[in-house]
Amino acid sequence: MNTRVYLLKNLAAGLVVLAVVAGIVALGRWISGPDEPDDTPVPATKKAIAAVAVEVLDLHPTSFNVNPYYDVPDPLGVEIRFRPPGDGGDSHYLHVGVGPARDSDAGCGDSYDCADWDGHGGHFHLAWQEEQPEEDPGILTLTFRTAAGEERSVTYAGTLIEGDPRDQELPLSVEGDLVRLLTDERFSATTTRAMVDADLAKWPKHDTLGDPVATTPEVVAQWMVEEGVRDVPDRRPVDTSAYGDGAVGVELVARDHTTSVVLVPKDSPAVPTCGADWHCVSKRGVVRGWQPGVAIAIRQTADAVALVTVRAPGVDGPIGRRSADGRVGSDYLALADGFAAFTLTTTKEFAGDVPAS
Repeated sequence: MNTRVYLLKNLAAGLVVLAVVAGIVALGRWISGPDEPDDTPVPATKKAIAAVAVEVLDLHPTSFNVNPYYDVPDPLGVEIRFRPPGDGGDSHYLHVGVGPARDSDAGCGDSYDCADWDGHGGHFHLAWQEEQPEEDPGILTLTFRTAAGEERSVTYAGTLIEGDPRDQELPLSVEGDLVRLLTDERFSATTTRAMVDADLAKWPKHDTLGDPVATTPEVVAQWMVEEGVRDVPDRRPVDTSAYGDGAVGVELVARDHTTSVVLVPKDSPAVPTCGADWHCVSKRGVVRGWQPGVAIAIRQTADAVALVTVRAPGVDGPIGRRSADGRVGSDYLALADGFAAFTLTTTKEFAGDVPAS
């Protein structure tokens, strides 16, 4: 046989085989449907956590907020506003988040009702506050603590809460929708590549506002002023070398007294305590002490021990009445009784809004 003819015949046969193989592959793809999502395990992001919630709950979001707590980081927490189908009113509220389990079990305050149960290999804690007519529609939070020590939560508000939310017809049912979300394996600090790469309509372009950054003396001063301490231009960082690495503090210097706050990591070997030279009492979890010329308060925050110090010549006993102790007492009690975050990390947005001194 002519060599050229032989080669052409083999080439033609090869092309037929390739065509058959391509047809089989295409047929297989047609039978199996579109490409499967990439389930490769990867670290979760805020966007991934939001994407899981949107998919599992079939939400129609109107907006996302990547910095729901503003001055305190919420690394895997997102606020979602959405409208249930057929509801033309205001957007409903949802906060979804994932993080390490807290040291203590969730409690139930005077304003909340609670329920606990086990299931899905973990523990559920439901807390809700009923509506306050003409003031608040009520709110509920469902938390799921996994056996591996992860805490997943979802908070909902929008429909009037009138009793146990498990017994109500809500846009998102507690024991159905919310439990299904919290027990989804992708709703975790480790999720899938598909969720990280998900395309979310209305996801904010600038989605790094809630990223954590180190707290600075300027941020501590801002928290102090927001609590009610006199806003004075004379501010200076506090020497925190005695408390080891990671501590940060600032002192505000007024005409007749100085007020300072130092934040110390909870695992520091030199955590502030009330020493033998101090007259100390504990009130609502805050240690308050004094000695001539100085009053202190020691508070526990999310990740730090906050040491409040007020120095004034007139301090000669416990500070307990704003009217009797004047501005000195007002500044001290604002911090001893206050609710400022005083954490060692803040958010990129909050730190950027605080002017440097």
